[in-house]
Amino acid sequence: MVSSEWLKRAELFGSLEEPQLNALLSNAQVKSFPEGETIFRQGDQAIYLYILIEGGINLTVRAGEKPDFMTSKIEKEGAVFGMPSLLEPFRYNVTAISLKPTKVLMIRAECMRKNMESDPMMGREVMEKLASIYFNRLNEMRQGISNLLKVLRPKT
Repeated sequence: MVSSEWLKRAELFGSLEEPQLNALLSNAQVKSFPEGETIFRQGDQAIYLYILIEGGINLTVRAGEKPDFMTSKIEKEGAVFGMPSLLEPFRYNVTAISLKPTKVLMIRAECMRKNMESDPMMGREVMEKLASIYFNRLNEMRQGISNLLKVLRPKT
């Protein structure tokens, strides 16, 4: 199991206090995945919030009948993924596949949401950080698309 000190260094939980972190850890488990294993699929019910301990994750999106395409990689220790587990309709909006042997902390989202409801300050802190993470990742993706379009744009 991971410690509250480790969890505090994770990107989502830096502002939480030890009792709040321990409450989250009481509803968490560590799980390992071999390279290439699907952790969850786009559209699945979002039961867990995931924190990367070691390894790497590919996040892919399916658009209609077209094949999946990668949207981002998660490779930084303490990075969060599976964030739709905290947002209605509680369905994953990407598919997560391990890039290499990977270890994650899985926090039961329903319990986390209850903790956030009973401790509004914790809920506010987590949701503010969650919004920040989403916007940062969105901006990174936009920059990547912009760079790709510049490369693909025909020279005149």
